[in-house]
Amino acid sequence: MTPFNADYLHQLSSLIAERTGLNTYEHRRERLVEILQLHPEALHYPASFLERLLLLPDGHPLWQALLAELTIGETYFMRDEAQIAALRDEILPTLIQEKRRQKNFTLYLWSAGCATGEEPYTLAILLNDLLPDLDRWHIQIIGTDINEAALEIARVGRYREWSLRGTPISLRQRFFSPFEQHEPPTYTLPVFEIRPELKTIVNFQHGNLLGDALFPAQQDIVLCRNVLMYFTQPQREKMEQRLLQAVRSGGWLLLSPAESLTQTRPHYSTHYLNGALAHQKNNGDGNVKNPAKNYAMNLAVFTPQAEIDPKLTTQEIENRYRVAVTAMQAGRLEIAMRLAQQALADRPYSPAVHTLIGSILASWGEADRAHSHLKQALELDTLYADAHYLMGLMQLEAGDYPSARASLRAAIYCRPDFPLAFLVSGDLFKLEGDLIRATHAWETARRFGGFLPPTMPLSDVADVTAEQLIRLVENRLNTSA
Repeated sequence: MTPFNADYLHQLSSLIAERTGLNTYEHRRERLVEILQLHPEALHYPASFLERLLLLPDGHPLWQALLAELTIGETYFMRDEAQIAALRDEILPTLIQEKRRQKNFTLYLWSAGCATGEEPYTLAILLNDLLPDLDRWHIQIIGTDINEAALEIARVGRYREWSLRGTPISLRQRFFSPFEQHEPPTYTLPVFEIRPELKTIVNFQHGNLLGDALFPAQQDIVLCRNVLMYFTQPQREKMEQRLLQAVRSGGWLLLSPAESLTQTRPHYSTHYLNGALAHQKNNGDGNVKNPAKNYAMNLAVFTPQAEIDPKLTTQEIENRYRVAVTAMQAGRLEIAMRLAQQALADRPYSPAVHTLIGSILASWGEADRAHSHLKQALELDTLYADAHYLMGLMQLEAGDYPSARASLRAAIYCRPDFPLAFLVSGDLFKLEGDLIRATHAWETARRFGGFLPPTMPLSDVADVTAEQLIRLVENRLNTSA
């Protein structure tokens, strides 16, 4: 039994959200309780703990200790292959070409929520490779984070091999040096230090993205990956405005594959570059001049039809979405689509309805239109697990493994007990030749499926029940043994 009742946890979550934007109201509530139980003052004097947090600034060690536990700083160099390729092959070359033409040899980049610094140093590595005349340029890469302990690691620039797991050997040899220990602490695993010439162009600053501190402006590129997903909706909207102000006209904003813009999207042109989404801020006329080889995403709008199945009862008509789900799971896709279109007319801002329509379109092989509705669903609710799952399934079927991996991870983040996401993740690991991780993912899917009633469907966008999922898993485990 803990002293943290619902009212106390709500007060603490509200304070955390107000100060930092972090959402600990629902899906991260269990993690918040775990942290409080490990903190003596919170456990024995909860009222005093809350009062001290209220009075102290977020830079105080008490806040910093709490934030270090709440924010996941796990990252690594060259993270997200698709976005790295987009930066290396499309966005940065385009910017460099534009700057050379203008004889403006400056580049300004901001990594918002940079954790231990792998992301801004990755940008420095990419620019070092792309600029043979690097000495001629004035480059400023800023990394900011609310976690001061993470920033200290970034400033030192020493990393274990796990942070380099996505870095090719050739880049390791060129941009990292083995760190030789001459004094404690003694490291049991090899440590690599970023080379000094890269440190000179990266500057790390403590900053609360929702605080009053001045943040960079007129940036050529802003990366804010795996940050917005932790925020409450009001704070997301505030953060989107801050990011919009930070990017110059024609500049770029990159989010993680699990995130999307909701309030400021009309101010950007969204491009699909080698499997990655990137947002380019419009000029004053609403357009961008971009010579990169890409195409703008055309998010089609589905026009709801008026007719419905005349056999439906009044009660069924009033609950079109649930009936549409039942029809889809029974394979009656034409009826399901008509009902889903009616539901969309009733609830145009429902991520569930957009995801259902995306599922039906995907079943018909209309991948582009399905993708459009799934993107709209995620713009309405970044944490809608079914949309991430279905996006990942489509990407897997298209052979886009990196994007599928990111979407499935997002689905599991949004819904940690999602059996279907673990099942398909296992299929992806097997395709990549990693049978150990595939087996673990399948067994996790079976465990979560076993907690549910056998005939219960596992998702509105799939016709698989818990009982059927367990059989699917056992078949995969048997044939892979």
